[in-house]
Amino acid sequence: MLLLEDYVGAVSEMSAINQYFYHHITFGSYPDLARLEECISIIEMHHLALLGDTILLLGVAPQYRTLTNNRTQYWDASYVYYGSNICDRLASDIAAEKAAIQQYRYHQYLIDDPNIKELLERIIKDEEYHLKLFNEAAAKYCPGIK
Repeated sequence: MLLLEDYVGAVSEMSAINQYFYHHITFGSYPDLARLEECISIIEMHHLALLGDTILLLGVAPQYRTLTNNRTQYWDASYVYYGSNICDRLASDIAAEKAAIQQYRYHQYLIDDPNIKELLERIIKDEEYHLKLFNEAAAKYCPGIK
């Protein structure tokens, strides 16, 4: 099921939540960045809940695992980019948002249900805004990151 990938795959809301919250904790010397990471992680939690509710409505248990070719893959903390400094963390956050937007667009293309397409579009709008915020933070602290 495609929505499980968005829910808890390598590129997923679960991965984003954990990555951004880890970055929030480690940006203690940069309170504005720490707050940004925390706020975005909270929005990603909302996305996780929306996807989980939708997966459940479709009759699938919203466990923290994907199902591909009859193979179960549980969510893993190795999906999180931990990094070593603010610039590589922000670069990773930017890359994560770009990958999420690309994956959501692809899933919109593959899914026929108009309600799910609408849900994914709403999430994409948030991800695009997160991308803007991360780009602004990178421009401030790490010129040259795109």
